[in-house]
Amino acid sequence: MSHTGKPVVIPPELPGILKQFTKDAIRTQPEDLLEWATLYFSALVQGKTLPVNRTPDKVVTPNTMDLTPEVLTTMHEKLHKNGTVSKKEVSKLWRSLGLADDLLRHIMTVGCFGDQLDWIKFFALGCSYLGGTIKNAMTHALYILNSDSSCKPPDACVTFETFRFLYSYLAAVDREVSQAQIDRTITYLEAQAKARDGMVKVSDFVNSRKVRLG
Repeated sequence: MSHTGKPVVIPPELPGILKQFTKDAIRTQPEDLLEWATLYFSALVQGKTLPVNRTPDKVVTPNTMDLTPEVLTTMHEKLHKNGTVSKKEVSKLWRSLGLADDLLRHIMTVGCFGDQLDWIKFFALGCSYLGGTIKNAMTHALYILNSDSSCKPPDACVTFETFRFLYSYLAAVDREVSQAQIDRTITYLEAQAKARDGMVKVSDFVNSRKVRLG
């Protein structure tokens, strides 16, 4: 109970947000924590890339460049057409773009990928790396995959079927999202999509109080 006598209501998403914030703060080691926290939560609200160090060594040398939305877009344009791609093909393109070998190994391990892999799953894990949270990962995914030229930033959209696959996969990999929450999210966004030719928009979930991705 608060001093006003009214019960204190803790938003259900707060523990997850604070947990991820703590992990990212430990990973990044900012010199000014308060200033960094301001940038962090501003990016979180706006669906932008979080100011998080993903690797301990940020020196730019061959095969240590960080993954960016632009680089992931380039990879998607080159590899998505066949659906299934070889690990060798992904590794060759990854290294030609100067990306860090340790991140590639991490994504391969998390995805349990063998010699052949489903590109869209690799792509989803790349978005997860960019976003830090499932919501931000899905925001990045929609911006890169935007299926409607009339859907302009800060919005973007994909078919409901694509959204459902990507979200269900990332939620399963995360292992902290309950099946009930996944089902509620999918049911809500499916209803939204039916009203607009089967499309899901970033604005349907990024600041919505009716849907929580993770």
